[in-house]
Amino acid sequence: MQSASDMISSLFWFKDDEEVDEDSDQLILEQFVQNVEDFSSQYGSEISVSYTAFNLRGPPSNFPDYGDYPQAFVMRTYGTWWDEAPSAQEDYMPQNTSAISSQDFVEVSFERAVYPLEVSIFETYNPGALVRIWARGPASWMLLWEGEPEYVGDRPRIFSPPIRQLNVPTRILRLEFNHRLLPYYTELDAVLLKGIQPPNIVKLKNNIVYSSIFYTKTQPVVEKGQLLNKIIASNLHEAIVPQLNAPKKNAQIDTGPPLGDFQRLPDETILSVMKYLDMQSLCRCAQVNRHFNRLASDAILYRNIDLRPYWHCVQSQVLVTLSMRCKYLQKLDLSWCGSHCMIQSNYVVNFLKDSGAELTHLRLNCCKFVDNAVLRAIVDTSTYLQELCLRSVVGCTDWMCLSTLRRLKRLDLYRTDITTAAAVNIVRSNPGLQHLNVGSCKMISSMDEVAIALGANCPNLISVDFWKSYSLTPNGIRALGNCKQLQELDVGWCLQAGGSGEWLSWLCGGELRKLFLGALRGVCDRDLRALLPRATRLAQLDLLGVRAVTPDICDAILAECRELRLLDVSFCDQIQESQVLEWREQYPHVSIKRSFQSANLNTAPNPLFLAPSLE
Repeated sequence: MQSASDMISSLFWFKDDEEVDEDSDQLILEQFVQNVEDFSSQYGSEISVSYTAFNLRGPPSNFPDYGDYPQAFVMRTYGTWWDEAPSAQEDYMPQNTSAISSQDFVEVSFERAVYPLEVSIFETYNPGALVRIWARGPASWMLLWEGEPEYVGDRPRIFSPPIRQLNVPTRILRLEFNHRLLPYYTELDAVLLKGIQPPNIVKLKNNIVYSSIFYTKTQPVVEKGQLLNKIIASNLHEAIVPQLNAPKKNAQIDTGPPLGDFQRLPDETILSVMKYLDMQSLCRCAQVNRHFNRLASDAILYRNIDLRPYWHCVQSQVLVTLSMRCKYLQKLDLSWCGSHCMIQSNYVVNFLKDSGAELTHLRLNCCKFVDNAVLRAIVDTSTYLQELCLRSVVGCTDWMCLSTLRRLKRLDLYRTDITTAAAVNIVRSNPGLQHLNVGSCKMISSMDEVAIALGANCPNLISVDFWKSYSLTPNGIRALGNCKQLQELDVGWCLQAGGSGEWLSWLCGGELRKLFLGALRGVCDRDLRALLPRATRLAQLDLLGVRAVTPDICDAILAECRELRLLDVSFCDQIQESQVLEWREQYPHVSIKRSFQSANLNTAPNPLFLAPSLE
């Protein structure tokens, strides 16, 4: 844990600086983020700067203060609460998930490329979610650091893990996060990159490093232990496997090592075992010998494919290779893949035409290759789709074409540019829709029309996320009363719906499990009291910033909602710290959240603000 003097001394970093290493005569640069290139989610909205990813630009705004500040970057989730909600999604290939999985990412760039020596993350609230740091090279991503997620206590810190030394300069970093151990939202204030500035181009031409910088595409250098090559070296690319039909001259064809007891097993048994292998292990099996190569390429093993864990190395050619094996493909996850033109949209279009006819589930979250051509390929070839996830996909205009789909049960359009007319038509075309996310869709000018369409056409709706939909009003929410199966509703920061909370009485409520009402300041005790008798199964309730609620209604909620596990009363002005402490003692099975701001480094945080024990 850092001392206060260490934190104060770090303030001298707040200006990009240069120094010269006297021993090597090299110029060392320290620079903060110049731009945010990409991110998977943010607590902030598209029309504000509070809690957004772009707050990572420049020097820290809050450090060494600790607490909840809108000038920081905050992601949408924390803990395991979203995994336990009715809208939770299952992995297509659970065996593909590594021990250190990631849930979110942010990609940042700096003014000048350097050979990285140190990466420092300024964490000002609930630190410990960082699990990976990547650097972008001339043609590939390189892993600088990887570690387990952790919770390190209620103190700010500058996290500078030991990183790998690279032989190529970089100006782009990608950070991955896992929030599952955190008691509340993590907040990042800044990212500092320290590194050696490359010599000028004239000097590089006479240096061996020149070839590794400028000719990586034609002469890739495989570095032992690099996570990038765990999958590249495992036969996802067809060129790695020698041509089986090419005879060897003056030599007996090598059939590979003996299979031992596997030789006695029928192919069906081996295929049953291979179904449990992750993608990396499956591809490695294809390198054992010709027999295993044939089995590992069997189409029955490629019904469900999840390439998100391998986003850093999946290129267009991978889709070409997989298309030969995906005769029965049903579920495909390419989320996070294709950054920096690693995948071109025409390859995706061809892959869908070749292998997408039987697709029922497709996730393309944060994929920059998704354009109008890809959208049209989806609707033209994958008519059986039940799940379509396009989170943070921007740049498309032909959203209306998705209304030709008729079997959707889940549609995730968070942070997309979909319009009101397109969203309404898609809802009307899919009466079986159960889960819809249209949070932060800034181009939907009338969210009421979407809500009314849901109430009129989707009786089996289970979850709907309207997060930061500023055009949603009580008139739209009224229509959701027709959705008798509704279990999850997120209307956090839907400010036009927050003038009054009378609409809560219009919800059916009988099946309601999760209700997020963040910043709806017009909601009061009377509104919650009207809902309470009909929401006895409520498990998660977010009242952050609902200033009119009093301890009386919270007492009733805690007493009557026996299945309640999460209650957020952050910034509820009428609820005192002592009352929250009392509730935590009386209801230990409920995780009661209380955010705060504190600039006093010499005083320990109030026990109210300390996270409950995770043991």
